[in-house]
Amino acid sequence: MRAEPDAAAGKKPGRAKILVVDDDPMTCRLLVAQLEIEGYTCTALSDAQEAWKAIPAESPGLILLDFHLGNRGGLELLRNIRSHHDYRTVPVIVMSALDHHHESELAGADDFVLKPFSVDALLAAVQAVLKRQEHRE
Repeated sequence: MRAEPDAAAGKKPGRAKILVVDDDPMTCRLLVAQLEIEGYTCTALSDAQEAWKAIPAESPGLILLDFHLGNRGGLELLRNIRSHHDYRTVPVIVMSALDHHHESELAGADDFVLKPFSVDALLAAVQAVLKRQEHRE
């Protein structure tokens, strides 16, 4: 599941399409801006139901998911992704200002990033998860 390279937009070949799901508009804008600078194609959504409906059309290579979407909506979305035959292998990195690492791992997250995080730390997590996914395929 790779996004098509878009040379006109400066996208680098082989970069995954990333779905950013966070209810904070500023976080979404910052994540999308930085990821696009790195050559990723991104779509940002602000709620779990919207994200669930968008996954088939977006066909993301990675999902960055806020743990607290409408209370525990992010965790519920992660569980839905992991239980669905077509999406269970899509890598998911959970983000949260509270340490929900263990809970996220149990629900099937590929990685967890504690907010606030540096751009370098997030990019390292994205690259590591995508590299692991590449080796699985």
